Amino acid sequence: MRFVHFITCLSLVATACGPDGKSSDTPDARVTLDGSAIDAPATDASIDAPTTDAAEGDGIAEVRGATDGSVTLDVRNVTVTYLKPALGNTTNDPAGFTVQSQQMGPGLFVSVDPSTLSPPAVVGDVVSFQVTTKGTVGMQPRAQAITGWTRHSQGANVSALAQNISAATDVVSAIDNYDSELVTITGALAENFAGSGQAFSRSAINTAGLTGNTNLQLRVPTTLVDALDLANGCMITATNVPMGRFKPNNGNDQAQVGAFVAADLTVSGCAAPVVTDAIALSPTSVRVTFSRNVKPSSLAANGSQFTFDNNLSPSAATVNGREVTVTTNQQTGGTTYTVTVLSSLTDLQGTGVGTPNNDTFGGFITAAVVKINELNATITDGCDLIELRAISGGSLEGYKLMERNVELAALPAIMLQANDIVVLHMRSDFAACNPATAMNETTSKTQFPAATHTRNYDTAYDVWTLDTGLTATNNVFTLRDGTNTIVDAVFVADNAATPDTATDTETQAAVVGAANQWDPALAAYVNDVFYTNAVQTLNATGTSNTGTTIQRVNNTDTNSKADWTTGAGAAHTWGLLNAGQN
Repeated sequence: MRFVHFITCLSLVATACGPDGKSSDTPDARVTLDGSAIDAPATDASIDAPTTDAAEGDGIAEVRGATDGSVTLDVRNVTVTYLKPALGNTTNDPAGFTVQSQQMGPGLFVSVDPSTLSPPAVVGDVVSFQVTTKGTVGMQPRAQAITGWTRHSQGANVSALAQNISAATDVVSAIDNYDSELVTITGALAENFAGSGQAFSRSAINTAGLTGNTNLQLRVPTTLVDALDLANGCMITATNVPMGRFKPNNGNDQAQVGAFVAADLTVSGCAAPVVTDAIALSPTSVRVTFSRNVKPSSLAANGSQFTFDNNLSPSAATVNGREVTVTTNQQTGGTTYTVTVLSSLTDLQGTGVGTPNNDTFGGFITAAVVKINELNATITDGCDLIELRAISGGSLEGYKLMERNVELAALPAIMLQANDIVVLHMRSDFAACNPATAMNETTSKTQFPAATHTRNYDTAYDVWTLDTGLTATNNVFTLRDGTNTIVDAVFVADNAATPDTATDTETQAAVVGAANQWDPALAAYVNDVFYTNAVQTLNATGTSNTGTTIQRVNNTDTNSKADWTTGAGAAHTWGLLNAGQN
């Protein structure tokens, strides 16, 4: 329930009042910060942030209920509870701040940059202003323009306005009763993080009050996911943060707990870090990668937490996020080594390395220089193909091919010569794509000959993946070497005149642009911008492995669509150099 309407509600003892002044038999499910239930409007003296007399009203409900457009509505004696930075799409996620005057709300998001006000808004300010434009974005009411900004006092205790909603059962079903209000919540992240608009990621939360409802979400900047190592299964407490809401097209109302800076979150209970990869970076250095960020203070600088076989020994170690680079004595090229890590090395929460705590790697050999050379995403049954070409000889060990932000394949340690071809096949477990169950060719191009394995090419190293087929809409394919550096990429688009580019495609395109692996190198490639700068037309190529393909047109690599065929592509050249290459 909201604040009491004294004129309409005559009996405060016998009848509870709803937000419209009508009686309600349903008690509010929210609780205070100490976990005790709230079944009446918060008016006791324990709330030491200034409150507005319920009879007079603070004006927030009138703004929230107003028709979108020009208005003249006063908001009186409210407390600034949170400052929101501008991130990503500034239409959906502009800079702004939230206000409220009572613990039970209502609250209001003001989509006006707080730094542009005079004086600038600060959390704890008690202010008044007049709303001149009201709008709604994703079902969230917003004050989009204001005037008459007046600060009455500073330093109000905003914690007194926060509701602990960890036990609430109606956060999603009654999101309008929580939107833009200050909340604290404890729960477990219940799914892998996914994109949630430009620069943001989200995960469902399971709480004491709601379990299994994916429309209760933690929404945070993607940079914060990485910085705090947030992951499925971690316990989080978000303290004094604004509750948001969003309704995607053809989707359900989402209750989105918004955290924007590291100080908003406490993280615990995450899965133990494990070793995921090891690779030689040079004849005297090895990079060991973990599933979680490593706590720098837990790393011994002399590398003593890492042990090796075959007479290899550490002498130093440095950390960068999830990666530890260990200095060793001279490796023997091609020799297989095993590295094992002690549990005294921990993640950011202090959890020691679990199992697996080891991995094998080959002694350093010069890496090949490789480029994406040809592709087809429209072959029947998802038997799609991507071809790589070696520009100079060396090992393919550690290379990864990505579709958007998903790994298509970790490529095997093949020793390549200049102009060698590698063909990556999809759906290795499907008979129509792999009728004789070929496996990766690592020793020769005819290790699994085409006479028996009819989808293979005897002029190429054939490599297989379980991936179920490439996505034939706007897409980004990225090649990373053994140091995880982007060494090649291609933007490809379907033939939509006004495309709606998937968020994951836009996000990965921005990553490639930042690495200067596509021209023009932009900060964002959204919808038509992506389409304009992408190779076309991904969904117009042949439907068999003998049909037309998208392919490079010569030896030049300008990291742009000018390097590639357009339209339906050209006659396939799987396992061979393309026309114009030598």
